[in-house]
Amino acid sequence: MTNLVFIYSIPRTSALGISEWANDSSGKKLSKTKVGKCKDTIRALYSPKVGGLANHISYTPWLRDNKPVLDASGNPLMLQEYFEQKWNKPKGFFTNQAVKASDNPTELTYFQSKGWKMNDGATPFSLDNMDEEMGYYVMLASSFVANSEKDWRAHKAPKALYYIAIENEGEEIKYARSFMKTKAMAILHDAAITDDTKRKLATLLGIVNSKSNLTMQQLHNVLFEAIEHSSFTPDGSISKLLALRAMLEQAVTKEQFEARFIIQQAIDRRIIYEKQGSYIWNRPNSPLTIGDRLEDAVEFILSPKKQKEVEEIIQAIKQSQ
Repeated sequence: MTNLVFIYSIPRTSALGISEWANDSSGKKLSKTKVGKCKDTIRALYSPKVGGLANHISYTPWLRDNKPVLDASGNPLMLQEYFEQKWNKPKGFFTNQAVKASDNPTELTYFQSKGWKMNDGATPFSLDNMDEEMGYYVMLASSFVANSEKDWRAHKAPKALYYIAIENEGEEIKYARSFMKTKAMAILHDAAITDDTKRKLATLLGIVNSKSNLTMQQLHNVLFEAIEHSSFTPDGSISKLLALRAMLEQAVTKEQFEARFIIQQAIDRRIIYEKQGSYIWNRPNSPLTIGDRLEDAVEFILSPKKQKEVEEIIQAIKQSQ
């Protein structure tokens, strides 16, 4: 597969007919939207869903052979660690930590300070170049960029000004996509996946509220629809479902899976709420921050030292059933 990715601007009809301009030699439309050299800049913006900047790599598990890569302590690593190793950067270099008012403006992190200029027409990103590869992952997470031309045309990215296209898509990519979809569908019929686990998977995918009372037939249908209509990008339901399924393979990651479900249950019942990336336990008379990021909140839930507090959270969840 080619290491070159193109981001195309989405043509917008204009009185000047700019969107109809074509290459003189090939006749192919240039996807122009503006006159002149004005360029948009896309940055990794804060997302409450991830509790930090939406850069994709800091909250997506690093998988090898469809299994989580673990550190020396048995904790799963994110793609952030993979790219810090790949590009020989110190730990934390690619953090998605959001900018705070107290931050020194001269000491911003990579993603806090970086922006990517977009051409009017086509912008190439080489995955063999660090800045361009990181830009590609920011595009994957940006609401201003559809993950594919198909997603754009299906109106799955209503704010999109651009869409991602991989040059010369061929049989290799078609096979990879069909393989991923087949594996995701197989989860629905896996004897090792109980009904309770399916409910947790749907909740952590964000397609079902943990308070809902869906029948198993309804649950199967919503999972099927999520897979059927998913894009094949790292942010799509298929990739997320495969990553969650992989977490169930190892004892350590399975504990983290369960901790994430406890947190989501508490969020759905407003026992825990997320504010500017922090997870705050709405404890009566004494709100408590249990983590500045989801990973920190998971660590809180799993900490033996916090057993009493976690039992309080679980009891509150049960009482609100």
